[in-house]
Amino acid sequence: MAAPSENEPHDWPFVRTLVKYEVLDSTSDRAAELVREGSTELPLVIWARSQTRGRGRGTNRWWSDAGSLTFTLAIDPAAHGLTVESEPKLALATAVAVIEALGELELGRSSLGIRWPNDVEFDGRKLGGILPERLETNKGHRILIGVGVNVLTSLANAPDDVRPVATSLLAGLHAKTIDEESLPRLLAAILRHFESVLGRLVKRDIALAVRWNDLDLLRDQWIKVDLGTRIVAGLGRGIDADGALYLDDGQQQLRLVGGQVLRTR
Repeated sequence: MAAPSENEPHDWPFVRTLVKYEVLDSTSDRAAELVREGSTELPLVIWARSQTRGRGRGTNRWWSDAGSLTFTLAIDPAAHGLTVESEPKLALATAVAVIEALGELELGRSSLGIRWPNDVEFDGRKLGGILPERLETNKGHRILIGVGVNVLTSLANAPDDVRPVATSLLAGLHAKTIDEESLPRLLAAILRHFESVLGRLVKRDIALAVRWNDLDLLRDQWIKVDLGTRIVAGLGRGIDADGALYLDDGQQQLRLVGGQVLRTR
């Protein structure tokens, strides 16, 4: 593991501690180590320019390179008034924060949205992923939120199964304004908007749920969802205030609180 850098030129929003590494196996694994040690002030961000074993949902791996923004945010939910009931909505709330941050930096576009339950996409391709995890400690449980966004990512070097379904800001927007400094600027903007959506989540602001429902890219799309024990298919009918996906299979409307939307390409 490369030595961390703490000499960062930014006044980071929301977090008390930010540690940057050039290379890590996993930002979430390193965040978990520091949180369990108990001597690091939260909220904490672990930021790595490159991950060698980034995690995705289930057994999936998150591939990234030095052009990707990969970090893990660690919080004490009780310190922010976040209830256990609201924790499952963190992936969607964080996705809203990412999209709002991209909009603030004028890096968004109309096709940008949420692929339930935890991906950010535009033009049908994956731009970013979010992985919330619950971590038990001797001081109570903590929440880790792993975030990966393809910024300057070179998809030509991506694995064969990643290239057809992924995109990056550089590839998708063809914007000359995207450069190395876009990475810290985007990180700061995401943290700023995360602080906002976290407060709205705690207050049960219905406008936040309206926002993630408006950003739903699966609405009116025929999709298949793997529930683990079976696969269901139907038309997406929106995301409710509790973060559940509605699916119309032609006979009934299903309310899904978990599962993996299968990709057809």
